[in-house]
Amino acid sequence: MPILDIHVLLQSWLDHGWLRDPQAVGLATFEAQELLAHGFDAVSDVDQLCLYEDERLFRRAGRPVHVLFKAFLQRGQLVANGLGLGDRVHLAGFLRAARQPLPAFRVLLEQGGRSGALLFDNGLVLQFSANLWGKPRHYYLTLVEGNVADAHVPGRRDSDIDLRAASARHVQALYDSRDTAELQRLARRGNAALRELAHLLA
Repeated sequence: MPILDIHVLLQSWLDHGWLRDPQAVGLATFEAQELLAHGFDAVSDVDQLCLYEDERLFRRAGRPVHVLFKAFLQRGQLVANGLGLGDRVHLAGFLRAARQPLPAFRVLLEQGGRSGALLFDNGLVLQFSANLWGKPRHYYLTLVEGNVADAHVPGRRDSDIDLRAASARHVQALYDSRDTAELQRLARRGNAALRELAHLLA
């Protein structure tokens, strides 16, 4: 099977709010038995929300991109999935390559502008952070997580233990929402990564 371009994979989350095609990550289904058979590690919380994760290989511009694919199942049903990306994918590069217009979203930023998230109306979260060393020059996608649109789990209730590091609830607690005018104003006196993002979203 050819190694998929990471931008193509990420476009699936933008298109649908979650990754619908298990074959894109080398699976036949997102069922627990299939995940375990392919070596996924499982972590459960007290309300039976179970996180399955395993490393997957993609490519970008001829170089390998190792990511952590995450599937969240509750009572055996997929309710969300995502990627842990580290610092391997430029946010600006992906946004330039993405189909336009982008779905409706809000920009969330931490006070110093070193990290933040794009929170889409369908619950999709693209979390990002500036380079760790030196002055912030670019934002990198760190986490992508989206909800399964039609997931219905009988008796489901939210857990106090949130296994979803990039859930909408989590990022809204971490970051402040910024409207377009405020983003542009912050960018004028902000770091290079923030100016790059504001220019792209203007």
